[in-house]
Amino acid sequence: MSLDRSMARCSFCGRYSSDVRRMIAGPGAAYICDDCLQLCNDILRDPAPFSPQALELASRPPVVVAAPTPLNQDRSESTSTRTPVRTITVELEQKQQGMTLILHQIQYYQDFFELQYLWIRPPFTAGFAFVPRIIFFVKDNTGIQWTGDRGGMILSRPDLASGPNNAVYQGTARFRPLPSTEARTLTIRAVDPLGQFETPPPQPWEFEITITA
Repeated sequence: MSLDRSMARCSFCGRYSSDVRRMIAGPGAAYICDDCLQLCNDILRDPAPFSPQALELASRPPVVVAAPTPLNQDRSESTSTRTPVRTITVELEQKQQGMTLILHQIQYYQDFFELQYLWIRPPFTAGFAFVPRIIFFVKDNTGIQWTGDRGGMILSRPDLASGPNNAVYQGTARFRPLPSTEARTLTIRAVDPLGQFETPPPQPWEFEITITA
């Protein structure tokens, strides 16, 4: 499958392919530029477990990118995939331990559905390298369960932040297959994996959404 790599960014330094000499593509949206590859080779050759180069690499801020779009995808298929057949406005918000999760919409497509959300949290501290994420678990009133499928994304939105004391991420979580016609409600549970290291760990966010027409 051919993919559009024109907007590829190095997963280690965030530079675009036009800013580096070489860019090596990995699975999905993973890339590494020649400079970062050389840095990794230097770290591997250094016998010290916490060399200055390793610490510098670990201190870089996370790079959050979306997966590339296939180029050879049929136009009609691409259009139908990107155009929802049904949209449910949710607009539910919950706060806990300095973080806010806002569920915006649920969009139905031909063979999957997506949850759109905003996540507001304190900024990551300097020296912490982690791609932020939210893990979702969905269950309907008939007992059918979903976990996130491939195709979701999360993007940093500094333009939406109200100040230096919060960071905003905009994301979508994808699930398949679609809920059955018997489904009336969805219970959505969400958790920040990093929260499990806090004392005490926060409880999962939990939302109940009516999806009947």
